[in-house]
Amino acid sequence: MDVVVYGQYYNQAMQGIEDMLFQAGSPMISFKKDKYPEGFQAYLRKYIEVIDAIEKVYEMEEKPQEWLEKLAEHLVNAAGEELDRIPKKGKRSEKLIDFNMTLAVFLFPAILEQKGQSAEPLTDLIVEKWNEAFKTSVGKASYEKIESGFHRKLCYITTAVCESQGKPDDCYELQLLRDYRDHYLLSTEEGEALVREYYNIAPTIVNRIGRLTDSQAIYEEIWRAYLSPCVQMIEKGDEEGCKGLYMDMVYDLKGRYMA
Repeated sequence: MDVVVYGQYYNQAMQGIEDMLFQAGSPMISFKKDKYPEGFQAYLRKYIEVIDAIEKVYEMEEKPQEWLEKLAEHLVNAAGEELDRIPKKGKRSEKLIDFNMTLAVFLFPAILEQKGQSAEPLTDLIVEKWNEAFKTSVGKASYEKIESGFHRKLCYITTAVCESQGKPDDCYELQLLRDYRDHYLLSTEEGEALVREYYNIAPTIVNRIGRLTDSQAIYEEIWRAYLSPCVQMIEKGDEEGCKGLYMDMVYDLKGRYMA
């Protein structure tokens, strides 16, 4: 092994993975219907050499799993130190939400997009260590999966429910909720915060429900208790009532399927 070359890749990977998290800016700026694909590709171009360096070290290491453990711990520790520098609890919480969003929609998908041997085990380790350290529920997904579901990002659960009822992707209920998301929720800071929180957890909730034998009955219950009343509220112009009910649904399902 060329020690000099190894050291260069090692340092590039260690510093670079911090930059991938800390220098992404506000993830919500690019996480819009018409901006995400371009924003993601720009992010990937910027950090592709970092991702390649991670893979090079993985290939050169005698104990590659230990390298990934070290890299994941480095990122989590660096994030913890960054958060500790923020004196106000509210601002610290906002920064953690931004970090969660950056991981979910940029950092993880970028690493997975390169399809290196280190991609899956590294992102799995970061998810595990991050959630343990910060008591969060961040998950991972590929760019393809996010892009295909991006336009229904507040509708992951709604889409799963509608599919369980045999409704098409362009059914009335989904169209109504997407319009509500784009023209009501994303027009306010509180609404954007709800979308961020929802996006962090909804895919995992859907995956876990989908593995259960009684998923059909669960989706029917979600429809009766939350989604059908929410649609009726939107039809009546009660957007705030819908937001409150949707939040209740998210926290209920989070407690049941992510505890």
